[in-house]
Amino acid sequence: MMIQKVVCLKEKIQDFFGRKLAAPPHREGQRGQVLVLFIISFLALLAFVGLVTDVGALYITYAQLKRAVDSAAVAAANNIKNPSLSYAQRKTRITEAAREMIAFHNIADISSLNAYICDDSGLPAEFALECPDTGAGEDPRKLAWVEATQDAPVYFLRLFGITNIPLSTNSIGEAATVDVVVVIDTSESMGESTAGYGPDFDPSACNASNTCEPLKTAKEAAKALVDSLFEGYDRVAVVGFDFDATVYSNLDDDFTNVENAIDSIPLHDDLDASVVLSYGNPAAGELNPFDVDGDGLLGDLDDNDNGGTGLYNDSFLSTCTGCGIRMAGNVLASTGRVESVWVIVFLADGATNVSDVPPNVDASFSNGFCGGSIGARMWTNPWCTDNDPATRYCGPNHSAANECPPGAVWVGDSTPNYDVDDYAFDMVDYVALLESSNPDEPTPGNDIAIYSIGLGKADAGEHLLRYMANVGDDGSRENDPCESVPTKQHCGNYYYAPSASYLTQIFENIASRIYTRISR
Repeated sequence: MMIQKVVCLKEKIQDFFGRKLAAPPHREGQRGQVLVLFIISFLALLAFVGLVTDVGALYITYAQLKRAVDSAAVAAANNIKNPSLSYAQRKTRITEAAREMIAFHNIADISSLNAYICDDSGLPAEFALECPDTGAGEDPRKLAWVEATQDAPVYFLRLFGITNIPLSTNSIGEAATVDVVVVIDTSESMGESTAGYGPDFDPSACNASNTCEPLKTAKEAAKALVDSLFEGYDRVAVVGFDFDATVYSNLDDDFTNVENAIDSIPLHDDLDASVVLSYGNPAAGELNPFDVDGDGLLGDLDDNDNGGTGLYNDSFLSTCTGCGIRMAGNVLASTGRVESVWVIVFLADGATNVSDVPPNVDASFSNGFCGGSIGARMWTNPWCTDNDPATRYCGPNHSAANECPPGAVWVGDSTPNYDVDDYAFDMVDYVALLESSNPDEPTPGNDIAIYSIGLGKADAGEHLLRYMANVGDDGSRENDPCESVPTKQHCGNYYYAPSASYLTQIFENIASRIYTRISR
């Protein structure tokens, strides 16, 4: 009876859904297939996750290795720069510097490490292509190739017996070849520590024996800077400035020639009557700013000078800072190598008090920028120097007011407002200014690193030397590192030397700051 009721209920349900309810055929076989498919899918997913984990770990390891090798290449190249070492010593230092830098980055399991410089034999082909062909006249370069292989650990692949995979990378570091212009103040005040120095000082004796002080100490410090560079790779020029600028050596990679040129720099003689004639014809108005009485002679004493009082009528100041920086910039712009780092090291011991005259400035300024006319200049304000250094005037080197440096006062061709100090500021911009917050201002400079040194009483012209160092840091006036630093202190690219005894240390510090970079 019960069985009949169940069959009847089943038939009613089938009628309701319009179909028969029946168990799927072969149900146990399908269950087995699903289980197999599940296991296969799970293993595939597991393998995918494992491979992704290993690939990700290898990528991170490679990135760390690449950074370490890049740093190692820079460290290796930096050890090429020391010219006092033999080839074998440099090669050892290069390799060890690379090894130390990789260890510093916590890179372990290095299975191989090789470092090469262009002088080596058996260079990797890729590196050989980068090295210059010096036999064909190409300039040498301080390149270092570092290649390393690391056994990078893996995790999933250990299931298949693979514990690590070798990863290799390489990098080329370059210690930049350098074109340096050393600029030294040779005005007579650079002889003030010489025995017998005074108003009528004659430097001919100390020039002959190369004993004018502090000029001699400045020369020795400059030669020490030259010795820290790499002969055959780096080049050095030498410029001296007093009432104008003189190139004693153009850019040269023969350091014997350079150091001989440094030794040959004479101390200027303020009483040398011949210097005026170098400017041209005094009768035609081509007079030196020194020549106050306008007679075409400098330092001459006759009955007409100062009403026959026996005192000189002319000026005995001779620091044309603008001349020195202009000449240094021209040397680099005309003969500097494009691929080299351009550097100016500028030493002065006082405020600027002379400017260029024609033909280096417009012919309408026959006396430079001392202002006024013959006999009525700025000599008493004080002598040809800027009595208001806090104000920068914008004049003959800018064609209109809208082109002036920010904060400068436009005066056009008016002198004496535009003076020797303003001219020197303009020459710094001419040499190294690359950008300005005034979009209308010309930025004619080149990418030149300028290090300036104020010696002794140079604090009188420190504002200009600090400006030179600021612009020579990055080509901009912004973010001046000396802005809040008291006078007579180092800041940024500016150095203060209370006496000549500090100069060697300062020049050594400057040499250490000439940078190294990644070439590829």
